[in-house]
Amino acid sequence: MSKEKILKGLILLVCIVGLYLHIKTGFKIYGYAIFYFFTVLSNIAVFFCYLLYFIIPKKNNIIIQGYILEPILLTGMINWFILVPTSIKYYGSILPLFNPSNFFVHGLIPILVLLDWVIFSEKGICRKYDPLKWCVFPIVYSILIYVRASFGNAVFNGALYPYPFYSPHDMGNWDNVAICLILLSVIYLFVGYILYWLNRGKVQKK
Repeated sequence: MSKEKILKGLILLVCIVGLYLHIKTGFKIYGYAIFYFFTVLSNIAVFFCYLLYFIIPKKNNIIIQGYILEPILLTGMINWFILVPTSIKYYGSILPLFNPSNFFVHGLIPILVLLDWVIFSEKGICRKYDPLKWCVFPIVYSILIYVRASFGNAVFNGALYPYPFYSPHDMGNWDNVAICLILLSVIYLFVGYILYWLNRGKVQKK
């Protein structure tokens, strides 16, 4: 078995275990609303992408992979740059984040998927407009979150939104929501072009 298949198989296994633990734990708190969270949906996307790797030709899978890499990286960035400082502030330690139900889906999977992209993705196939296309996932997600909230059903504890930066109540007003979402969009697009740059190597020989 090749190193690439071993890594992709490991990602698939960790994703399955991580989703099982995270959904099992979260279901006790949020019920079916656990499936409204970006973390769960981005990890489900990773699961299907890597499952397809073993079913469809590699070339097609690499094209698909670009659409799930950024969402899972956003999940990882939220963990390492937002949840870590928050955990230190409230718990005095980052150890709670290393609970398997949290660490697999927030911390480990994003790192493994990025590693797989850097090492094994076919070089030179990304085009300059691809990072814009990769924004589809969070755009569709955000639209669905606001459509769902318009029906007035709380996600948990009376909150209409799974994350406070979507909520005008938590952010103070819609202007602050817009500023936050624009900032996240700029960061997301910037990361996309970093990935594009990483993929700009010489096209691999067949």
